[in-house]
Amino acid sequence: MNSAMPLFKRKKTSQMTRIVLLVSFIILAGRLLFVVPGAIEHHQQKKQDAPVPAAIAK
Repeated sequence: MNSAMPLFKRKKTSQMTRIVLLVSFIILAGRLLFVVPGAIEHHQQKKQDAPVPAAIAK
């Protein structure tokens, strides 16, 4: 059976793919860790500033 890519090239390509995916995951995780504290603070401020709905008596 004749394969389209030689074995050494396929191995190099899969290794490069793993490296790219790893770097992408590290960047994604870093951004998440960077954003979470601000998001929590924003959520807490929004909870405090929310107006209490007034009860309407009929």
